[in-house]
Amino acid sequence: MSDALKTDLRLSFKESGGVDLDWSSDNGATTVSGKDNLIQALTMRLLVYRGHLEQLGHQRYGSRVADLIGEPLDRANLDLLRRYVRQALKEDPRVDEVLQLTVSARPDLPGAVDVRARIRAITGDPVELGLSLDLG
Repeated sequence: MSDALKTDLRLSFKESGGVDLDWSSDNGATTVSGKDNLIQALTMRLLVYRGHLEQLGHQRYGSRVADLIGEPLDRANLDLLRRYVRQALKEDPRVDEVLQLTVSARPDLPGAVDVRARIRAITGDPVELGLSLDLG
């Protein structure tokens, strides 16, 4: 039932924080589908500032994670970040439920947080999402 989770062009996430199309195939850009596509889509939703795609007709796409750039990663802001992440995840129509969500400051990298989520897709399958965000 990966069709319900759709197919898209595969993105390559760079160490520098940049994102580009994955051109690793000799035939051009590669595609991603199923759970992997949902993980990629949720990652992009978290990285894009909410409203940034308004001119393309997607005024509600994205998250408010960037609102916390430069803010102290105290308990109140980590709770706020958790709410922003949960809201963004739930706005994807392929997400049935956010089962578990943790947001924790990285002690080895000031200003960075680890986000780990376990969701249930509309297919009923559990999907694990994990990424680090630099808010420093």
